[in-house]
Amino acid sequence: MARRTPGLERPDTIIKKTIHHMGKPAELKYYMHWVLWHWPDIVGEFIARNTEVQGIRKDVLYLYSDNAALRNELQMMMPQIVQQVNNFAGQKMITKVVFGKRWDKADTEGLEEIRLAQQEKEENLGAQRRKVPLSPVEMQQAEQLAAQASDAEIGTAAGNVYRKYLQMQKLRKQSNWQKCPECGRLMEPESKLCPECSRREREQVTAAVRQVLRDMPWARYKEVHEFVPLCTPKIINEQRAAMVQQLAAEVEAGDTKSMKAKTLVMLYRCLPPEQLNEDNITRTIYDLRFDLHRPRDYKAPRRYDVIKLGKRRQGS
Repeated sequence: MARRTPGLERPDTIIKKTIHHMGKPAELKYYMHWVLWHWPDIVGEFIARNTEVQGIRKDVLYLYSDNAALRNELQMMMPQIVQQVNNFAGQKMITKVVFGKRWDKADTEGLEEIRLAQQEKEENLGAQRRKVPLSPVEMQQAEQLAAQASDAEIGTAAGNVYRKYLQMQKLRKQSNWQKCPECGRLMEPESKLCPECSRREREQVTAAVRQVLRDMPWARYKEVHEFVPLCTPKIINEQRAAMVQQLAAEVEAGDTKSMKAKTLVMLYRCLPPEQLNEDNITRTIYDLRFDLHRPRDYKAPRRYDVIKLGKRRQGS
Protein backbone atom coordinates (compact mmCIF):
# COMPACT_ATOMS: atom_id res chain seq x y z
CA MET A 1 0.00 0.00 0.00
CA ALA A 2 1.33 3.43 -0.92
CA ARG A 3 2.43 5.54 2.00
CA ARG A 4 0.16 8.53 2.59
CA THR A 5 1.70 11.99 2.59
CA PRO A 6 0.24 14.30 5.23
CA GLY A 7 -0.86 17.72 4.01
CA LEU A 8 -2.27 20.96 5.34
CA GLU A 9 -6.02 21.51 5.36
CA ARG A 10 -7.64 24.80 4.46
CA PRO A 11 -8.95 26.82 7.45
CA ASP A 12 -12.50 26.85 6.09
CA THR A 13 -12.42 23.04 5.80
CA ILE A 14 -11.27 22.71 9.40
CA ILE A 15 -14.00 25.09 10.61
CA LYS A 16 -16.71 23.21 8.73
CA LYS A 17 -15.53 19.86 10.11
CA THR A 18 -15.44 21.27 13.64
CA ILE A 19 -18.95 22.71 13.32
CA HIS A 20 -20.18 19.41 11.90
CA HIS A 21 -18.84 17.48 14.91
CA MET A 22 -20.64 19.92 17.25
CA GLY A 23 -23.94 18.52 16.06
CA LYS A 24 -26.77 19.34 13.68
CA PRO A 25 -28.16 22.38 15.62
CA ALA A 26 -24.76 24.09 15.73
CA GLU A 27 -24.11 23.28 12.07
CA LEU A 28 -27.49 24.69 11.02
CA LYS A 29 -26.87 27.86 13.05
CA TYR A 30 -23.45 28.27 11.44
CA TYR A 31 -24.84 28.05 7.91
CA MET A 32 -27.74 30.33 8.82
CA HIS A 33 -25.23 33.01 9.86
CA TRP A 34 -23.21 32.24 6.76
CA VAL A 35 -26.24 33.06 4.59
CA LEU A 36 -27.13 36.21 6.54
CA TRP A 37 -23.60 37.55 6.42
CA HIS A 38 -23.19 36.86 2.70
CA TRP A 39 -26.61 38.18 1.68
CA PRO A 40 -25.07 40.65 -0.88
CA ASP A 41 -23.12 37.79 -2.49
CA ILE A 42 -26.33 35.77 -2.86
CA VAL A 43 -28.71 38.37 -4.31
CA GLY A 44 -26.39 41.13 -5.52
CA GLU A 45 -25.57 44.61 -4.24
CA PHE A 46 -28.75 46.31 -5.50
CA ILE A 47 -31.21 43.99 -3.72
CA ALA A 48 -28.98 43.81 -0.63
CA ARG A 49 -28.92 47.62 -0.32
CA ASN A 50 -32.71 47.80 -0.50
CA THR A 51 -33.55 44.93 1.83
CA GLU A 52 -32.72 44.07 5.43
CA VAL A 53 -32.35 40.44 6.43
CA GLN A 54 -34.17 39.97 9.73
CA GLY A 55 -33.39 36.32 10.33
CA ILE A 56 -34.25 32.71 9.54
CA ARG A 57 -36.80 30.88 11.66
CA LYS A 58 -37.50 27.25 10.91
CA ASP A 59 -37.49 27.21 7.10
CA VAL A 60 -38.55 30.82 6.45
CA LEU A 61 -36.24 33.73 5.59
CA TYR A 62 -37.67 37.04 6.84
CA LEU A 63 -36.87 40.28 5.01
CA TYR A 64 -37.78 43.94 5.49
CA SER A 65 -37.93 46.53 2.73
CA ASP A 66 -39.63 49.91 2.56
CA ASN A 67 -39.60 49.77 -1.26
CA ALA A 68 -43.06 48.52 -2.30
CA ALA A 69 -42.12 48.12 -5.97
CA LEU A 70 -39.06 46.05 -5.09
CA ARG A 71 -41.10 43.90 -2.70
CA ASN A 72 -43.56 43.07 -5.48
CA GLU A 73 -40.72 42.22 -7.87
CA LEU A 74 -38.96 40.02 -5.32
CA GLN A 75 -42.20 38.16 -4.60
CA MET A 76 -42.17 37.11 -8.25
CA MET A 77 -38.51 36.06 -7.86
CA MET A 78 -39.12 34.07 -4.64
CA PRO A 79 -38.41 30.58 -6.10
CA GLN A 80 -35.14 31.87 -7.56
CA ILE A 81 -34.09 33.50 -4.26
CA VAL A 82 -34.96 30.34 -2.29
CA GLN A 83 -32.84 28.31 -4.68
CA GLN A 84 -29.91 30.76 -4.50
CA VAL A 85 -29.97 30.72 -0.68
CA ASN A 86 -30.09 26.92 -0.53
CA ASN A 87 -27.33 26.59 -3.13
CA PHE A 88 -25.12 29.00 -1.20
CA ALA A 89 -25.76 27.16 2.08
CA GLY A 90 -25.15 23.79 0.43
CA GLN A 91 -28.35 22.39 1.90
CA LYS A 92 -32.11 22.91 1.96
CA MET A 93 -32.25 25.72 4.52
CA ILE A 94 -35.39 27.66 3.53
CA THR A 95 -38.59 26.96 1.60
CA LYS A 96 -39.90 30.51 1.27
CA VAL A 97 -39.17 34.21 1.79
CA VAL A 98 -41.53 36.46 3.75
CA PHE A 99 -41.59 40.26 3.88
CA GLY A 100 -42.66 41.81 7.17
CA LYS A 101 -42.06 44.62 9.60
CA ARG A 102 -38.57 45.42 10.85
CA TRP A 103 -37.85 43.34 13.94
CA ASP A 104 -36.93 45.09 17.18
CA LYS A 105 -33.84 42.92 17.23
CA ALA A 106 -32.75 41.03 14.13
CA ASP A 107 -32.17 37.33 14.80
CA THR A 108 -28.50 37.42 13.79
CA GLU A 109 -26.71 37.30 17.17
CA GLY A 110 -24.29 40.15 16.69
CA LEU A 111 -24.06 40.26 12.90
CA GLU A 112 -26.42 43.22 12.73
CA GLU A 113 -24.36 45.10 15.30
CA ILE A 114 -21.26 44.60 13.14
CA ARG A 115 -23.10 45.94 10.11
CA LEU A 116 -24.31 48.97 12.06
CA ALA A 117 -20.78 49.66 13.31
CA GLN A 118 -19.59 49.72 9.71
CA GLN A 119 -22.44 51.99 8.66
CA GLU A 120 -21.61 54.50 11.39
CA LYS A 121 -18.32 55.19 9.59
CA GLU A 122 -20.19 56.24 6.47
CA GLU A 123 -21.25 59.83 6.10
CA ASN A 124 -24.89 60.79 6.49
CA LEU A 125 -26.00 61.43 2.91
CA GLY A 126 -29.27 62.98 4.07
CA ALA A 127 -27.45 65.67 6.05
CA GLN A 128 -25.14 66.37 3.12
CA ARG A 129 -28.06 66.60 0.71
CA ARG A 130 -29.86 69.17 2.83
CA LYS A 131 -26.79 71.45 2.64
CA VAL A 132 -26.85 71.50 -1.19
CA PRO A 133 -28.37 74.83 -2.39
CA LEU A 134 -30.79 75.02 -5.30
CA SER A 135 -30.87 77.87 -7.81
CA PRO A 136 -33.95 80.12 -8.17
CA VAL A 137 -34.71 78.41 -11.48
CA GLU A 138 -34.66 74.98 -9.88
CA MET A 139 -36.87 76.15 -7.01
CA GLN A 140 -39.32 77.56 -9.55
CA GLN A 141 -39.38 74.22 -11.41
CA ALA A 142 -40.31 72.45 -8.18
CA GLU A 143 -43.09 74.97 -7.48
CA GLN A 144 -44.47 74.57 -11.01
CA LEU A 145 -44.53 70.81 -10.58
CA ALA A 146 -46.41 71.17 -7.29
CA ALA A 147 -48.94 73.56 -8.87
CA GLN A 148 -49.86 71.01 -11.55
CA ALA A 149 -51.32 68.62 -8.98
CA SER A 150 -55.09 68.81 -8.40
CA ASP A 151 -54.61 68.07 -4.69
CA ALA A 152 -52.58 70.62 -2.71
CA GLU A 153 -51.15 68.02 -0.31
CA ILE A 154 -50.02 65.78 -3.16
CA GLY A 155 -48.55 68.80 -4.95
CA THR A 156 -46.53 69.81 -1.89
CA ALA A 157 -45.19 66.26 -1.51
CA ALA A 158 -44.30 66.10 -5.22
CA GLY A 159 -42.46 69.43 -5.00
CA ASN A 160 -40.47 68.25 -1.96
CA VAL A 161 -39.52 64.99 -3.68
CA TYR A 162 -38.38 66.87 -6.79
CA ARG A 163 -36.23 69.27 -4.73
CA LYS A 164 -34.61 66.33 -2.94
CA TYR A 165 -33.97 64.70 -6.30
CA LEU A 166 -32.25 67.83 -7.64
CA GLN A 167 -30.14 68.16 -4.49
CA MET A 168 -29.13 64.50 -4.67
CA GLN A 169 -28.14 64.82 -8.32
CA LYS A 170 -25.94 67.84 -7.50
CA LEU A 171 -24.39 66.02 -4.55
CA ARG A 172 -23.55 63.04 -6.74
CA LYS A 173 -21.96 65.25 -9.38
CA GLN A 174 -19.87 66.89 -6.66
CA SER A 175 -18.75 63.38 -5.69
CA ASN A 176 -17.64 62.75 -9.30
CA TRP A 177 -20.50 60.40 -10.15
CA GLN A 178 -20.59 59.62 -13.88
CA LYS A 179 -23.39 58.88 -16.31
CA CYS A 180 -24.16 55.22 -16.99
CA PRO A 181 -23.05 54.48 -20.57
CA GLU A 182 -26.25 52.45 -21.14
CA CYS A 183 -29.10 54.53 -19.68
CA GLY A 184 -27.53 57.86 -18.65
CA ARG A 185 -28.35 57.57 -14.92
CA LEU A 186 -25.71 58.83 -12.52
CA MET A 187 -23.60 56.07 -11.00
CA GLU A 188 -20.70 55.80 -8.59
CA PRO A 189 -17.27 56.63 -10.08
CA GLU A 190 -15.88 53.11 -9.73
CA SER A 191 -18.94 51.47 -11.31
CA LYS A 192 -19.09 50.39 -14.94
CA LEU A 193 -22.91 50.40 -15.04
CA CYS A 194 -25.72 51.67 -12.82
CA PRO A 195 -27.42 49.10 -10.54
CA GLU A 196 -30.39 48.64 -12.89
CA CYS A 197 -28.22 48.10 -15.98
CA SER A 198 -25.90 45.83 -13.98
CA ARG A 199 -28.88 43.70 -12.96
CA ARG A 200 -30.06 43.52 -16.58
CA GLU A 201 -26.59 42.60 -17.80
CA ARG A 202 -26.26 39.88 -15.16
CA GLU A 203 -29.62 38.41 -16.21
CA GLN A 204 -28.47 38.32 -19.83
CA VAL A 205 -25.15 36.71 -18.87
CA THR A 206 -26.92 34.19 -16.65
CA ALA A 207 -29.32 33.23 -19.44
CA ALA A 208 -26.42 32.85 -21.89
CA VAL A 209 -24.48 30.65 -19.42
CA ARG A 210 -27.51 28.39 -18.91
CA GLN A 211 -27.89 28.03 -22.67
CA VAL A 212 -24.26 26.97 -23.07
CA LEU A 213 -24.65 24.43 -20.25
CA ARG A 214 -27.79 23.07 -21.91
CA ASP A 215 -25.87 22.58 -25.16
CA MET A 216 -22.64 21.38 -23.51
CA PRO A 217 -23.44 20.12 -19.98
CA TRP A 218 -19.78 19.16 -19.44
CA ALA A 219 -18.43 22.66 -20.22
CA ARG A 220 -16.05 24.21 -17.69
CA TYR A 221 -15.21 27.88 -17.19
CA LYS A 222 -12.74 28.12 -20.08
CA GLU A 223 -15.23 26.67 -22.57
CA VAL A 224 -18.18 28.73 -21.33
CA HIS A 225 -16.06 31.88 -21.35
CA GLU A 226 -15.42 31.47 -25.08
CA PHE A 227 -19.16 31.88 -25.73
CA VAL A 228 -19.99 34.25 -22.83
CA PRO A 229 -16.98 36.56 -22.25
CA LEU A 230 -18.68 38.42 -19.36
CA CYS A 231 -19.30 35.28 -17.30
CA THR A 232 -17.45 34.58 -14.05
CA PRO A 233 -16.67 31.27 -12.28
CA LYS A 234 -19.20 32.25 -9.59
CA ILE A 235 -22.03 32.69 -12.11
CA ILE A 236 -21.17 29.40 -13.83
CA ASN A 237 -21.07 27.50 -10.53
CA GLU A 238 -24.38 29.01 -9.41
CA GLN A 239 -26.13 28.13 -12.67
CA ARG A 240 -24.63 24.65 -12.78
CA ALA A 241 -25.83 23.96 -9.23
CA ALA A 242 -29.32 25.28 -10.03
CA MET A 243 -29.55 23.19 -13.21
CA VAL A 244 -28.33 20.07 -11.40
CA GLN A 245 -30.98 20.56 -8.73
CA GLN A 246 -33.70 21.09 -11.33
CA LEU A 247 -32.69 18.14 -13.51
CA ALA A 248 -32.19 15.81 -10.54
CA ALA A 249 -35.83 16.32 -9.56
CA GLU A 250 -36.81 14.90 -12.99
CA VAL A 251 -34.56 11.82 -12.88
CA GLU A 252 -35.87 8.69 -11.19
CA ALA A 253 -33.80 7.25 -8.35
CA GLY A 254 -31.65 4.43 -9.70
CA ASP A 255 -32.01 5.49 -13.34
CA THR A 256 -28.66 5.11 -15.12
CA LYS A 257 -29.88 4.59 -18.69
CA SER A 258 -32.03 7.58 -19.70
CA MET A 259 -30.70 10.62 -21.55
CA LYS A 260 -31.71 12.83 -18.64
CA ALA A 261 -29.66 10.72 -16.23
CA LYS A 262 -26.60 10.87 -18.49
CA THR A 263 -27.04 14.63 -18.97
CA LEU A 264 -27.21 15.01 -15.20
CA VAL A 265 -23.92 13.14 -14.81
CA MET A 266 -22.22 15.25 -17.47
CA LEU A 267 -23.50 18.43 -15.84
CA TYR A 268 -22.59 17.40 -12.28
CA ARG A 269 -19.18 15.86 -13.04
CA CYS A 270 -18.21 18.07 -16.03
CA LEU A 271 -17.66 14.90 -18.05
CA PRO A 272 -17.87 14.97 -21.87
CA PRO A 273 -19.94 12.20 -23.54
CA GLU A 274 -16.89 10.14 -24.56
CA GLN A 275 -15.85 9.81 -20.89
CA LEU A 276 -19.19 8.47 -19.69
CA ASN A 277 -19.18 4.85 -18.60
CA GLU A 278 -21.29 2.60 -16.43
CA ASP A 279 -19.09 3.14 -13.38
CA ASN A 280 -19.11 6.96 -13.23
CA ILE A 281 -22.82 7.10 -14.10
CA THR A 282 -23.68 4.65 -11.31
CA ARG A 283 -21.50 6.44 -8.77
CA THR A 284 -22.91 9.87 -9.62
CA ILE A 285 -26.53 8.72 -9.51
CA TYR A 286 -25.81 7.13 -6.13
CA ASP A 287 -24.18 10.33 -4.83
CA LEU A 288 -27.26 12.30 -5.90
CA ARG A 289 -29.77 9.71 -4.62
CA PHE A 290 -31.39 12.09 -2.11
CA ASP A 291 -31.87 14.80 -4.75
CA LEU A 292 -33.51 12.52 -7.32
CA HIS A 293 -37.21 11.89 -7.79
CA ARG A 294 -38.10 9.05 -5.41
CA PRO A 295 -41.32 7.05 -5.04
CA ARG A 296 -43.07 7.35 -1.70
CA ASP A 297 -41.91 3.87 -0.62
CA TYR A 298 -38.34 4.39 -1.87
CA LYS A 299 -35.57 3.07 0.36
CA ALA A 300 -32.00 4.15 -0.39
CA PRO A 301 -29.76 1.16 -1.14
CA ARG A 302 -26.55 0.46 0.66
CA ARG A 303 -23.48 1.80 -1.15
CA TYR A 304 -21.86 -1.54 -1.93
CA ASP A 305 -25.12 -3.06 -3.17
CA VAL A 306 -24.82 -0.53 -5.98
CA ILE A 307 -21.07 0.16 -6.25
CA LYS A 308 -18.92 -2.92 -6.04
CA LEU A 309 -15.70 -2.84 -4.05
CA GLY A 310 -12.57 -2.29 -6.09
CA LYS A 311 -14.37 -1.49 -9.32
CA ARG A 312 -12.84 1.95 -9.76
CA ARG A 313 -9.34 0.62 -8.97
CA GLN A 314 -9.67 -2.11 -11.58
CA GLY A 315 -10.87 0.32 -14.23
CA SER A 316 -8.11 2.89 -13.60
